[in-house]
Amino acid sequence: MKLKNKIHLWSTLLMLLILVVLMLVIYFTFSRLAYSTEVKQLETEVETIVTKFNTTPSEDPKTVLRAYVPANGLIKVVKGNVELIPDIQDPQVTIDFPAELEENSGTLKLENEWFAYVKAPVIWTDGEIADMIVAQSLSEVTGNLRTLRLVLITVTLLAMIPIILSNALLGRIVTNPIANLTNTMTRIQGSGKFEKLPIDKETDDEVGQMGRTFNEMMELLEENYRKQEEFVSNASHELRTPLTVIGSYAKLLQRRGLEDRKVAAEGIAAIQTETDRMKTLIEQLLHIARRSEAQLEITETNLIELLKQTTTAMETAYNREFVLLAADSTVNIKTDISKLKQLIYILLDNALKYSSERIEVVVKNEEALIVQVRDYGIGIPKASLPYIFERFYRVDKARSRETGGFGLGLSLAKQLADRLGAKLEIESVEQLGTTVSIIFSADFNVEPVQSNEEG
Repeated sequence: MKLKNKIHLWSTLLMLLILVVLMLVIYFTFSRLAYSTEVKQLETEVETIVTKFNTTPSEDPKTVLRAYVPANGLIKVVKGNVELIPDIQDPQVTIDFPAELEENSGTLKLENEWFAYVKAPVIWTDGEIADMIVAQSLSEVTGNLRTLRLVLITVTLLAMIPIILSNALLGRIVTNPIANLTNTMTRIQGSGKFEKLPIDKETDDEVGQMGRTFNEMMELLEENYRKQEEFVSNASHELRTPLTVIGSYAKLLQRRGLEDRKVAAEGIAAIQTETDRMKTLIEQLLHIARRSEAQLEITETNLIELLKQTTTAMETAYNREFVLLAADSTVNIKTDISKLKQLIYILLDNALKYSSERIEVVVKNEEALIVQVRDYGIGIPKASLPYIFERFYRVDKARSRETGGFGLGLSLAKQLADRLGAKLEIESVEQLGTTVSIIFSADFNVEPVQSNEEG
């Protein structure tokens, strides 16, 4: 059964149940009130009859009592189970009313007809106490209740008509956005194009929120798809250049390289250089691809000792001056050591490429723990700062190619910082240098990466 039909059916049944319960409550409350009112009126009349009977001596009590017989009623006088006089009844009453009654007043159903009755003590003609029973038919009240039942049933049936129509409309209103969502997803599955749901911006209910969430998800998927296409395109472009160079030198070697040793040496060197570049590019791409799969291995370590090892290794490998500036000799942190080392190596390697002066690593442990990698090189133009964390973005493509850069280092550094719960900030001025700060928070819950420029 479709959701629309389920909503229609169950909401209609629920409303019918509510109406039936409501009508039953009304009917039984009214009937109880009507019977109670009739009994109270009869009690008042019986009190008057008893007063008159006791204060009016008569040799024939039937004569006195006949004057007080209620319409559609009767008067009976008993002592024990013995009737002292024949019943005095309205001609329309033909039943034999019982002499024994459990209560002094109430209602009693005899031969499918309801009666109100009251039993009261009277002083009989012989001076003994007898019981006077006065009963009155409730046929008029029963008739009114029968009319009330018909009215309530009719009202319930008439009320169900707009309820059925409104529930059908409700089911359509609720399921239409879901049907649109299903149709849109089916179209997306068939065409491969990203589509959004048409939504009224002023709608703030759950259905509107669902539609907006779906549209936001489509925007995110489209953006990720676009970035993926761009990533593949950029990677292909970066790989095409070294492959072209390798292919050209291979053809050159085929034509004349074996005869000319100088050309052969040049070709082999170029092929070796481009192969190394391709290897570096592929390693960086693999690091980016695996970043979400790798799990963090958090351990406690001395940050100062880790930085000493890193700068010493870089100094030995590149024969350049790396200066570690830290006020304390011990700063313990809990982090993934291998990923933090990789992050620092990337920043040091970047500083190494674009500066010829010394490179400083500064540790500040004040309000927050900060590690800064500072160089005094060519710096980064202000216009490029917002884009330096994007993949394959290079400030100067020709200069980056000379240094072997692909525009992936800072992108990878940003991802590593995110994984470690730190944030990166860059301050740079052209021809003065660049400072990259790794800012650790106490709970490693930090804001997204920000970029600033000095001055």
